[in-house]
Amino acid sequence: MKELFEAAFSGVNMIPTVMLLLILVYWIFVIIGAMDMDFLNVEVETDIDVDVDLDVDVDVDVEADVDIDVDADASIDTDTDVESHDVGSVAFLNSVLTFFNLGRIPFMVWLSFLIIPMWVMSILFNHYLHNSSFLISLVALVPIFIASLLVSKVLTAPIAAVFEKLKKNDDDSFNYTGKMCNVLMTASHDKFGQAEINRDGNIYRVNILTKNKDVTLNKGDSALIIEFLSEKKCYLVEPYKI
Repeated sequence: MKELFEAAFSGVNMIPTVMLLLILVYWIFVIIGAMDMDFLNVEVETDIDVDVDLDVDVDVDVEADVDIDVDADASIDTDTDVESHDVGSVAFLNSVLTFFNLGRIPFMVWLSFLIIPMWVMSILFNHYLHNSSFLISLVALVPIFIASLLVSKVLTAPIAAVFEKLKKNDDDSFNYTGKMCNVLMTASHDKFGQAEINRDGNIYRVNILTKNKDVTLNKGDSALIIEFLSEKKCYLVEPYKI
């Protein structure tokens, strides 16, 4: 254990170790938030009727929901207009990310399954090759990262299947058609844009096109979702002001 601790905090393994520690800290705060910290409620009564109610309520609700979905929920947040001829490249990027299960499961869950193999591989690589050069370890992180992506895909496959089923059940009970949305990226009839839908405090992002050819929606506009175009994986919208 001492040797592992020393190896983990050596210079050659410092980068993956720091990443692993950040992941651990994140999950610790998530667990603390889930516990509701009721056991810290202390009530002290004295003879002079002084009530001291120490109520420490730590509620960390972190949702790393990277909403990248090949079907409709591509989540690439940029102020740059997405031209029609760029849709293919965006779809390719979404396909690559989905292949590694990014977007099919919460981002921090996916990242955890990526960082842990990276850390293990880095420790083993530098140990068995007796590497003490930070530069070599830095270069080695590139193939280690790629290998970790493949390992994380295998490890997250069962989890992704569960989340896919949950998401399908949730989508079946929620129809975007007829809902209000806020435009995030400029959209027209032949230029893809992006909008967000607020549902019970959760934000859903979807690709949009305007229904009418002479209508353009800019960032910040509100719109009404009319229908879903399955062949283009996007929603038709029209301007709508409350």
